Amino acid sequence: MKDRPVDPAWVEPTDAELDAAANALIGGCPPARLSPDCLACFFATSPDELENEKLSFLFSYWQKHTDPQTGHQTRAEFDMLTLLPAVGNIMILDVLRDGFDARYRLYGTGVATHAGRDWTGETVSEMNRTTRNNLALMYRSIYLAAYRARRPIYSLHRSPDWVGAKCWRRVVLPMTYEGDVCSQFIVGNIPVDPFELSPEEKARQQARVRKAST
Repeated sequence: MKDRPVDPAWVEPTDAELDAAANALIGGCPPARLSPDCLACFFATSPDELENEKLSFLFSYWQKHTDPQTGHQTRAEFDMLTLLPAVGNIMILDVLRDGFDARYRLYGTGVATHAGRDWTGETVSEMNRTTRNNLALMYRSIYLAAYRARRPIYSLHRSPDWVGAKCWRRVVLPMTYEGDVCSQFIVGNIPVDPFELSPEEKARQQARVRKAST
């Protein structure tokens, strides 16, 4: 396992770039426009499109509890007890800055195991500034597009080589509890071809994240 250094040339996406990428995604742009490592990205309309049992469960649950007339969900329905079949692979994010950023309220243990850190309490932009890989535009434009369209988005992307998974399958579910504004995302995140990191590799992975945070 490589311990890839932080890229000193990394530049954070601007709001203008995020806005353009989100609009392009809503318009059906090719996944590679978001990142060379983005293999698939589209608005999902059926659980059968998601190629994973847990993601299909989450999509079906979201669909069941979404009012077809208003597009609203009922907050009380989405507690962890009702989502147990997928709980270790769930992330919950609170929307910030009209969808341009979001803060992790919950970062599932099954995700953190392979990602090298529990990002609960951090924002997506803070995570991107720490990890500094070319997925920042993809992550944040997908959230912004889901916020604006209020429709679920599925993606498949390759992982950085220091993460304990070959790829990630994700579905972003926009939550609009009241009014017409999305206020939260529930995200299913599934590692593809996960592999067990040795204790030494885990230590290097965690040291890398700590170093990038300072």
